[in-house]
Amino acid sequence: MSGEATRQVALGDELLALSSGELEQVLAGLRRLDTRDAATVAEQIAALRLAGGVIRLTPTEAELAALRHALAEVPQPLSAVLRELARLCAREPAEVSNG
Repeated sequence: MSGEATRQVALGDELLALSSGELEQVLAGLRRLDTRDAATVAEQIAALRLAGGVIRLTPTEAELAALRHALAEVPQPLSAVLRELARLCAREPAEVSNG
C-alpha cells in the first residue's frame, strides 16, 4: 500500500484497513453485479466514504452475499486485506454482526 491512503472498514466486530485502490476494486465489483443488494452496499460504502471516519457496514444476508460475489469479481490474486474481507463475508450474518 506504499503511501496510498487507507480507510478503515468495519464488518461486525472486525476492523480492516483498505487502501483507496482496494476500496475502488470492491466498488467496481459491486457495480458489475448490477443487483439491488450490490447497489445498496456500494451506496453505503460511497456515502460513508464521503462522510469520513470508519466505514461501518451492517449488511443483510443478501447484501453480505453481494459483497462476497463482488470480491470474486476483483482481479486475482486478492490482497491480504481483501482475502480477509472475503473470509469475513463467508461467515454467517449473525457471526458477522456479533463478531
